[in-house]
Amino acid sequence: MAGARHRRPGDLSRPPGPEQALTLLRAPRGITLDPAWAAGEGHMAGRLAVGYRADLTVLADNPLDVADADLAGLPVLLTVVADRPTHRAAGI
Repeated sequence: MAGARHRRPGDLSRPPGPEQALTLLRAPRGITLDPAWAAGEGHMAGRLAVGYRADLTVLADNPLDVADADLAGLPVLLTVVADRPTHRAAGI
């Protein structure tokens, strides 16, 4: 989400395309619904809903509440790809 939000690497160096940066509220859609639709999978992916494939990441904090400079450093607690957990932080 940090990459979509800032259009720059996680180290916050110069953006490769600042004119392509997404707003804070637009960034989540830019990494969920829109790619699913573009891949022809809008009927089965891109949102959390019954019957949709679970591809998700759980972060340690709400990315909408974190300072821009801290987005890329948010700890990942859980990652699920195609309904299967692929990463779990200790204690989860």
